[in-house]
Amino acid sequence: MKILVFEYSTCVGIDNLISEGYEILKSILNDLEDICEYDVDYLLMENFSLPHVHNHEIILKEDLLTWLAGNSSGYDYCLFVAPEDDLIQYRIAKILEDEGVMLLTSKSIASYTCCSKYLTYQNTPPDILKIPSIIIDTGNYNIELINRKLKYNDIVCKPDNYTSSNYIYHTTKDNLEKVISTYNKNNIRKMTIQKYIKGTPISISAIVNKEDINILSINSQLISEDDEKISYKGCVSPIQHPLEKKIREDSVKIIRSIAGLNGFVGIDYIIDQHDNIYFVELNSRITTPYIVLSRISEDNLTKYLIDSLIKNRKMKKIRFNDKGDYYNEI
Repeated sequence: MKILVFEYSTCVGIDNLISEGYEILKSILNDLEDICEYDVDYLLMENFSLPHVHNHEIILKEDLLTWLAGNSSGYDYCLFVAPEDDLIQYRIAKILEDEGVMLLTSKSIASYTCCSKYLTYQNTPPDILKIPSIIIDTGNYNIELINRKLKYNDIVCKPDNYTSSNYIYHTTKDNLEKVISTYNKNNIRKMTIQKYIKGTPISISAIVNKEDINILSINSQLISEDDEKISYKGCVSPIQHPLEKKIREDSVKIIRSIAGLNGFVGIDYIIDQHDNIYFVELNSRITTPYIVLSRISEDNLTKYLIDSLIKNRKMKKIRFNDKGDYYNEI
C-alpha cells in the first residue's frame, strides 16, 4: 500500500502556518514509523528537514501542484493537510482525485463548501445556531448600506475564504472601512462580518467515514486579542464539558449536512453565558488538536484514521490516556 503524505506549509513555506503544520506533519509521520503494510513517501520543500523521521523523503524541486499532477498517480492513497484558503485544499484534492488517488481526507466537494464560511452556513441545517452574519465584496461595497444591514455595533470581521487567523478583527462598525482597507491591501476579496458573541471558544475533533462519525474529543481553544486582532494560540484536548451531549448532537448534524467530508475534521463553536452553542466554522482537514491527540492516544491515531477510511465500517472507540495541550509560539 503506497501512501503519499504532505502538509502544505512545509511544501511551500507559509510563515504563519508553518509551526503548526510542521508539528502536524511530524505527528503523522511518527505514527507511520515501522508500520510494515504502509510504504510511505512524504514531501518537503528545499532547505527543510524532519530529523529522526525514517520514511522516504521527497524534496520538491518544482511547484507542489505541478509535482502532484505529474507524480501522484503512482500512489494508492494520499493523506495531506492544506488550508481551505483561496481553494488551496480544493485544488489539491481535485488533482489527486483526477489522478485516481484515494484521499485519506475530505473530498474536493467538501473542500469547496468549507472554503467559504458563508457557503458552509448555507449548507448546514436551520436548527443549528449560527452567528448573525453578512458577507461583502471588499472591492465593491456601499458602507451606508452595510451599516443599515448591521443591527449590532460590536462586530467580528474575518475573511470568508481564509482559515488562517491572520486577518480576524474584533472591532466596531465605526472602524469597518479601516478593516476593509487592510483586506484590500492583502487581496482579500470576500469578508464575513458577524455579530460579536462573548463566550467560551471550543472545538470538536472527529473522524468521518462512509458508515460512521466518531467524535473523538471536545477541545478548549486558546484565543488572544491584541489591538483588535484575534489570534488562535493553541488548544487543550480533550476536555470535559457540561454541554457535551448537545455539542456532539450538533456536530453530527453539521457533518452529515456537508457532502464529501472524510477523515479527520474539526468544528469550532462559541458558547455564550446562556449556554447557547453557536456554530462558527467547519475545517474539512486535520487541525491543531491532532498534535495533542496523537501524543496521548492509547492507539496509533494515524493508523486508526487510515484503517477507518480504508475499511469504511463502524469505528471502534479510541481512548486517550490524559489531557494534553499545544501552544503556537508564532
